[in-house]
Amino acid sequence: MKAYQTYIFDLDGTITDTMTVWLNILRESLIHFGITPPDDKTLAFYSHDWKQLKHIGFPEEKFDELAQFIYGLANKRLPEAEFHNGAYETLETLKNKGKRLAIYSSLDQAMFEPAMKYRNLYPLVDAAVAGTDITHRKPHPEGILKVLDTLDITSDLYNTVVYVGDKDTDIQAAHSAGVDSILYYPIEHSIIYDLKDLKKHNPTFIITEWSELLV
Repeated sequence: MKAYQTYIFDLDGTITDTMTVWLNILRESLIHFGITPPDDKTLAFYSHDWKQLKHIGFPEEKFDELAQFIYGLANKRLPEAEFHNGAYETLETLKNKGKRLAIYSSLDQAMFEPAMKYRNLYPLVDAAVAGTDITHRKPHPEGILKVLDTLDITSDLYNTVVYVGDKDTDIQAAHSAGVDSILYYPIEHSIIYDLKDLKKHNPTFIITEWSELLV
């Protein structure tokens, strides 16, 4: 594993373990609207595009109501999602080693800020960017570039920067920004993401445990 000077992290699904939270939210939402939820793997597929729920009988005219209901639950639950195993300890260790840390997430500020505060992440990072702080979200590189600009990191130092995330859009955003990417792929994410598909986006490194960042 290459040692970097600056580590930029995704939040939802990377630092915090939100997979179970999202699946429970979708399951409860379907039940609320009178639809029997499918198995977890199928449900996880629909988490990427709720409109595909029409294939299991969800009425298209109720998508706006569904989104409102889902976001209502997400606003309450996502900020309190647990850390992935070893995440906070690794962040502290990297900070103590003099590394610069930042967080860029596509989450709206309304969910991002409560999560940052609840998990006491602000003291650990030098920059924090939410999805509503920018115009174009991932896979566009704008969020990462905003972090680099905030930290006054010039293009000649981009090779000392890495973005750590759990999705294909994270890898794409990193490469488009001109920095390395680390795919975080814990075993439980196999329910949602196919590793072969993620590898097609050529992450610089792949880790399954947070502690691998310290090797």
